[in-house]
Amino acid sequence: MGFRLDTQEHRHTLPKGFKLQEYQIERVLGKPGGFGVTYLALDTNLHQSVAIKEYMPGDFAVRDGVSSVCVRSQMDESSFKWGLQCFLDEARILAKFKHSNIVRVLRFFEENGTAYMVMEYQEGYCLADYLKEKSKLSEQELLNIALPLMDGLQLVHEMGLLHRDIKPNNIYIRHDQSPVLLDFGSARYAVSQRSRSVTSIVSPGYAPLEQYDNVLDIQGAWTDIYALGAVMYRAISGEDPPAATRRVIKDPMIPASEIGKGRYNPTLLQAVDWALALSEEDRPRSIVAWREKIILPLTDTPSTQTVIPSKTDQLLRLNQKQRYVASIAGVIIVGLALTVGVLMDKNQELNNILEKQQNEYNRQLDAERTRTTTKLAEQAKVISEMDFNIKQLENTISQLSKFGVQTAMDGFIKDIESGEPLPNNASSAPAPTSHYFKVSAKVADDDVLNVRQFPNPRAGIVGIIPPASECVLYLDTFYIFKNSVWVLVQFNEVKGWVNSGFLVEMESCVPPA
Repeated sequence: MGFRLDTQEHRHTLPKGFKLQEYQIERVLGKPGGFGVTYLALDTNLHQSVAIKEYMPGDFAVRDGVSSVCVRSQMDESSFKWGLQCFLDEARILAKFKHSNIVRVLRFFEENGTAYMVMEYQEGYCLADYLKEKSKLSEQELLNIALPLMDGLQLVHEMGLLHRDIKPNNIYIRHDQSPVLLDFGSARYAVSQRSRSVTSIVSPGYAPLEQYDNVLDIQGAWTDIYALGAVMYRAISGEDPPAATRRVIKDPMIPASEIGKGRYNPTLLQAVDWALALSEEDRPRSIVAWREKIILPLTDTPSTQTVIPSKTDQLLRLNQKQRYVASIAGVIIVGLALTVGVLMDKNQELNNILEKQQNEYNRQLDAERTRTTTKLAEQAKVISEMDFNIKQLENTISQLSKFGVQTAMDGFIKDIESGEPLPNNASSAPAPTSHYFKVSAKVADDDVLNVRQFPNPRAGIVGIIPPASECVLYLDTFYIFKNSVWVLVQFNEVKGWVNSGFLVEMESCVPPA
């Protein structure tokens, strides 16, 4: 059977009418990506539509003739085979899922030098198109989409798989309004580790910072949580969130708590902001933990504050409660004992009643003691965390003092009590006693002080300062990142950011001739 060139909708795709085993290609679904092509096809045996995804990494594979796929060169063969195996492994895992909100894989097979994944075809509309038309969603509409997708993602994560490409374009809304998650990107990321030539592996605005590093070891459930949180942010704000790379120095993103205030449950908005934390360490570690935050009662608002009584007050209240319970119990026991003494000869059954009541009292007393002990332990944990935060704050203030920054302690304490976050932007500081510093003994003799492009321990390195170096020039600019003070310095020809914890102030400096 011959095919004309005009029967192909896109370059390097199978033509319309092509027979792939019992499936007949009808058209390309969406826009072919750099990793594969998805087709709408007809199952000629069952006479029903299916979606077929073809492994076709365009950066190092080409179409040979009408159907066959081959590598561009022998250098690409290893990466192509690695990606093909990852594609088949992913299909094998997805075929085990039977969840209404995860796309169902019916079968997979190898043919034409590549592999194919046959999936149920979902009729409905793409969430991206729906958001373009409606801009924002109500709280109930948002929850009707987000909560079922969380259930599906939890199952995916429990099977040891990540989606890695959650965005409005990969969420489909069926005609019954139920959502379904499409187009897993796990195999695509596995291939990108072997070949940096694979492009478009992240979706700006929906991919967290760790995906730009392309290191799978630091990705986890929190990676998908960021992406789904970004989808929810888009539905709340009406705009895509900024790319994670833009948020590193000065974050332009307005929190969901502010954008959705008055229109959504505050706990829901807080959960979205939690999911969109820039550092993976600050995000929920699992779907279960995140969902618990989202479904908290409406009464749990940000203004609710827990008053922590002192340990002395806790003990006094506990003793008063125990004395009260003991007094009541004593009256009950004495009354029952008198009654038993009078009626013992007439009704032996009363002894059994007394024993049951005594046992019930003991059970309630033990339960009350357990609850009280648990509450005291929880409150002690909160106090310990507050002490730790204060110590971190004092350490930050100590670092700032080296650079001429005079900080009012009362103002910081007031910020903590009001719940407002501490300022975390780069600032110009008043001139310190001296502009010159030397590298401290904390840097080992065989190590160096890395100078980075941005005030972030993961930012790119622009140069190094050898150990025990002196005359490091401070450029009157600092930045607070996770309780560490980063400063802008220049040493010889190297200019960039370093952690101030490795610098010691010098009274004066005479640069070497």
